[in-house]
Amino acid sequence: IIMKRSAILLVLLMLTGSASATVKVFIEDVNGLAAIKYETTELEPVRAFALDITVDTGTIDAVSGYVVGESSAEKPGYGIFPASFARVISIDPNTGEVAAWDVNDYTPVAPAEDPGALAGLGTDGITLEMGALYAAEEDAPGLTGTLCLLQISEAATVSVELNVIRGGIVLNDATLAEAPELGSAIIDPQ
Repeated sequence: IIMKRSAILLVLLMLTGSASATVKVFIEDVNGLAAIKYETTELEPVRAFALDITVDTGTIDAVSGYVVGESSAEKPGYGIFPASFARVISIDPNTGEVAAWDVNDYTPVAPAEDPGALAGLGTDGITLEMGALYAAEEDAPGLTGTLCLLQISEAATVSVELNVIRGGIVLNDATLAEAPELGSAIIDPQ
């Protein structure tokens, strides 16, 4: 009986362990810039991120190092920005294709006037919205990577939180990531 219970417990633990995928979003210092990084134990990449990034002193002044447009094998990443898409991206009405991805003001930073968004660049908090669009599995973003780089005005603790109002972290099957691990780090731009 003890052996049967042990076997059942082992099977349950294995099933529980394999069913509880984890998504982590964390900050790393990359030459004085705050790199917003992610990793997942999901078998498929995350589909979208809505994150609030804050600093405890100073301001977040610029965002760079992000992919723009559809993810591809040559340029994988999260280059669809829901908060800016409708405002600045043009769709060809005849083909349904995006006319051009490389346009001014197409950025992952949600405008401050959008519901639930933080104040934006030049303040102590921004809301990032980044999604992935790809045609084939080989074009998908990786299970780990860098979403973007942030330039901050002075040494500060940079923290990341979910922006649940704007979507949180959406998995490939359209469910929300449960209890993602979110981090912070001290970044010194000097």
